[in-house]
Amino acid sequence: MKSIILCLLLLSSSGFTEPVHIDLRHRPPEMSIVDKKYYGPLIDIIKLLLLDANLEPQWLVIPWPRTLLRAKLGQVDIIPRHSMTAERERYLLPMLLGYEQRSIHYLLAPTIKNIERYHSPKHFGPLIFGLLRGSYYGPYIDNINTKVSTIYAHDINQLMSLLLAGRIDVMPIQNLSWAEAAYQQVRHLYTGLHYQIAEFKESFVSAKYISIPKRSPLATRFHQLNCKLFKLRNAGTIDSLYQEYGITPYLQIFENKESKQQLSSCLKPHVEQ
Repeated sequence: MKSIILCLLLLSSSGFTEPVHIDLRHRPPEMSIVDKKYYGPLIDIIKLLLLDANLEPQWLVIPWPRTLLRAKLGQVDIIPRHSMTAERERYLLPMLLGYEQRSIHYLLAPTIKNIERYHSPKHFGPLIFGLLRGSYYGPYIDNINTKVSTIYAHDINQLMSLLLAGRIDVMPIQNLSWAEAAYQQVRHLYTGLHYQIAEFKESFVSAKYISIPKRSPLATRFHQLNCKLFKLRNAGTIDSLYQEYGITPYLQIFENKESKQQLSSCLKPHVEQ
């Protein structure tokens, strides 16, 4: 599959004329940035999307919070691999990539007593949440994060420090190995203290997207590219690319609202079939 993509890109490279700015971040194994080289299935997918469209990718390494700001201003053309929130829907045109089974764990500060009494996030009540700015934690946190006391940070190590110091009470996180890695980075500052883990976790299916900001000039190509991504999903190409990198593919569900909305892009009169 990768060899075929490379040949197609070489054959069509002379047709690239319009630059497309793509904000990347190092999120292996889907997109990796090593020695100014970019690789991973997401890189290949974006190249396929731009193939034969007279569009030339220009890769930029940008921190996620800054990417969201650039998207609002129309300073970036493509944003790969993200979840969708009500806030992001205001300025992004989403192109469905697939679905991911996710779980959110809840870390509690060492000062919290009797953690067994917390059976769901609804029991946290007045506790102070610590969240990474610009991150998506699932439908529950997305619905309540404007209604509870919340402290935002740009770095997981900073959140862990705040948790151990008792300045925040609850720290949601998807991967417990990330939590332990952050703890190892800051533990020397908090001798004898350790975070606690609530006995429950939330599981849900989350859609993942590649998006075009509404204020980007590329927005005029949205239906064309969205239709092409739907066809790549439907043909099994997305699955094949992930498997070639040894990565479990996203779930591909087609009988639901998001997929039907994506298919509707293929029915627009100006979309090439």
